[in-house]
Amino acid sequence: MVARAVKKFKPPEKITPSAWANKYRFLSAKASAKPGKYSTTLTPWIPGMLDALHEPHIREVVCMKSAQVAWTDGVLNNYIGYRIHIDPCPMVIMFAKEMDAKGYSKKKLAPMVEVTPVLSERVDISSAKKSDNTALFKNFEGGFLELVGSGSPGSVKSTPFPVAAVEEPDDCSGNVKDQGDSITLLRERLKTFQNSKFLFGGTPSVKGVSRVEEAYGLSDRRKFYVPCHHCGERHVLHWDNVIYDNNATVEHPFYGRAEPRSARYVCPECGGLWNDVEKNRNVRQGHWVAEGTTGKIAGFYINELYSPFEASKFARLVERYLEAAYMQAQGDDRDLVLARQPPDVRA
Repeated sequence: MVARAVKKFKPPEKITPSAWANKYRFLSAKASAKPGKYSTTLTPWIPGMLDALHEPHIREVVCMKSAQVAWTDGVLNNYIGYRIHIDPCPMVIMFAKEMDAKGYSKKKLAPMVEVTPVLSERVDISSAKKSDNTALFKNFEGGFLELVGSGSPGSVKSTPFPVAAVEEPDDCSGNVKDQGDSITLLRERLKTFQNSKFLFGGTPSVKGVSRVEEAYGLSDRRKFYVPCHHCGERHVLHWDNVIYDNNATVEHPFYGRAEPRSARYVCPECGGLWNDVEKNRNVRQGHWVAEGTTGKIAGFYINELYSPFEASKFARLVERYLEAAYMQAQGDDRDLVLARQPPDVRA
């Protein structure tokens, strides 16, 4: 009698999503200005968001955010990668439009899988219809990932999922062909799973009717407090604390006498000034504080003032604010909200 080789069961590694990202994740030159090994050091607010999804009692993570805060790559991508590798299951991500889903698949998902060995050996990123894989549907052992647009009833009313995410909820369809709200329909797919996880992140649109703002208000409302290197006191970064000179010798067509390059941040506690380098250093010492009671929904607020990226330096934020204000003065109301406060830093 020939003895059969028995495949030894290997239990999944006990690791948090943020630790997984720092250990296994790589960045592609196709999707990042700094390709290579991934690290949460650059965006220190990300681990708190990621690891909230690992807490057994948390069912939903909400992020009311701006651009340039690494939500999609730092939270959504890392959590998807973590689940594929460590705890696979069926997952769905809903976007406002199908074209947005295709863009994510090509520009965000595929580059991550391609350069991250523990993912590339599990997921076929080609769009050829082999092994039931397409640009919007990826099979892997133990589950699959489906990317859908909010305007299709079939997409949001079909298979149940234990993990679901919505990108930019304020842009999603409010009524899918008279069959109901797309986000409500998606939530229904989670009800049969005891340990379901729901990711809900986006930039708020109109105050008072924003889905993101409403969801954040129902959460434990966490904010990222940053210490001042002068006095040590911590506070939430706010646009009111950004100052700049207004005495240029030559008037600019958009900026008038303002000098965006002089922009700096003022600590509201001691009046100490921060430049961009000091601000980034201070942010790395920050931590999350919940303003409400902790329930099943962990909510996070983060704005672009926290961002360490080149496009988010104080001078560039001031330029964008002044440009929006100028356009409003010319009768262009498209940036009316942005003219009152700078892009993406509304509190």
